[in-house]
Amino acid sequence: MSEQVILIFGASGIIGRALVQNLSNASGCRVLAASRRPEESLSHNVVPYTVDLNDLKSANFEPLASVTHVVYTAYVDKPTWEEQRQPNTDMFRHALEIIVEACPNLSHVTLLQGTKAYGAHLGPFKTPAKESDPRILNGYFYDDQFDIMVDQARKANWTWTVLRPHVVIGPAFRSPLNLITVLGVYCSLLKVQGRPLVFPGPTAAFNALYQATDAGLLSRAISWSGRSSDAADEVFNITNGDYFRWRYIWPKIAASFDMEMGGTEQVDLECAMRGMEPLWRELSTTHDLVIDNLSELVSWSFANYVFGTTWDVMSDSTKIRRHGFHEMLDSEKMFMDRLDQLRVLKVIPS
Repeated sequence: MSEQVILIFGASGIIGRALVQNLSNASGCRVLAASRRPEESLSHNVVPYTVDLNDLKSANFEPLASVTHVVYTAYVDKPTWEEQRQPNTDMFRHALEIIVEACPNLSHVTLLQGTKAYGAHLGPFKTPAKESDPRILNGYFYDDQFDIMVDQARKANWTWTVLRPHVVIGPAFRSPLNLITVLGVYCSLLKVQGRPLVFPGPTAAFNALYQATDAGLLSRAISWSGRSSDAADEVFNITNGDYFRWRYIWPKIAASFDMEMGGTEQVDLECAMRGMEPLWRELSTTHDLVIDNLSELVSWSFANYVFGTTWDVMSDSTKIRRHGFHEMLDSEKMFMDRLDQLRVLKVIPS
């Protein structure tokens, strides 16, 4: 089999970083890890590639001539769902402009979306959500990206896959929209103050069904999507394959931090955590943590969104298994393992 050359847009984020790690030292592939601030290469087959998708004039197209596969994980956050639409659509359009111009050997594109395709961010929606469900009223930038991609694929004769995870869990530095880091930092700040681990959302959110996608599992699904003909031109939900309620995981999280279990209390974390930067810097110095700037670690508005979801969030993940990707994970164990990983990486105190 000929060598795969994989261009990953958004390589320094949660998903991109996990994929880079998964492909590090893998035989038969080379990786171009693209972002505005690339991390140093992790292995001999990974090359950092600097690109700003809002400034294509600065892009160096020469390294891209041999690219065979593209994975798009880039995302820009904005205060409202409506404000997110145009910049994320434009960034993806610019990425495809690069592909068309610089990647004559391209055969496949994998686009990462999520359960916002089903309106999971807007309130109660049909569950379990299936890939065949109609688009939500007024749409989301996922729809715009999808239409642009499919149109270009027809013209250029390459295939595509869309993957829809929910709340990707994995280590990433300076990626504030990262639930496991939010959890780790939140617990660490409460613990150092001698406070119990209160669930910072309404009781309905504490009891609702929820789901998550481990970053490692997702990275392996991405690799599968680029190799398998059964994944060509298909949309797949991809989660750990199970569901959970925070009410049953929360005591385990408290125990992992040796904290007293608190109850539920709806808290605006943006307000409650305001002024915690000096305390975090003190923790960072005491425990030799890798990041002492709290704003680079967590987005409290993202935490408000996750812990304020009072409706069930459930994706049907049977389609991807029918097409050949069978991996599943226990979400409770994932949370414990990933928190331990943050301690080892010195993202949070051990």
